[in-house]
Amino acid sequence: MKRSFPLFAAGLSLLLTGCAPKYYEKPQPALIVLKSPALKYADMGFLYRGKQRIKVQIYSAGRPVFTLSIGKRVCVDSKCMSEKEFYRKYMHADYPPGTLASIFSKRPIFGGEGVEREGQKQQQRIEEAGRFDIIYTFDTTSARFRDRLNHILIKITER
Repeated sequence: MKRSFPLFAAGLSLLLTGCAPKYYEKPQPALIVLKSPALKYADMGFLYRGKQRIKVQIYSAGRPVFTLSIGKRVCVDSKCMSEKEFYRKYMHADYPPGTLASIFSKRPIFGGEGVEREGQKQQQRIEEAGRFDIIYTFDTTSARFRDRLNHILIKITER
């Protein structure tokens, strides 16, 4: 009996923690625009934010047409890849890790480089000749990331 209890306790704890569902905060409805040479979506959707993951779902006619999950890996409609691979394939290979998660969390990108405050809004202008020309504006309910050189637009307006 004494030998089986530790085994039972270990199995129970693995079952309860290893198979735990991904918990997100309350879903936040938003108008979401994702435009790049490889992605073109603009419609209403939901943002699900958790401690370590973010999920973005865009709907059209009441059906999910695009799902993006951001965590240790980035998944586009269930096809997972490293964050670096995602940037190379869908955005720009030189973006630093955490850029996408910071945009959807409405936090500064590129380590906070060039952040300026205007009341509640914050803005970053990041320019590097031949690589990117970024204007990123965000506040508590919206974010707008535009890379004019690479033709990328991410716009989030929470409702």
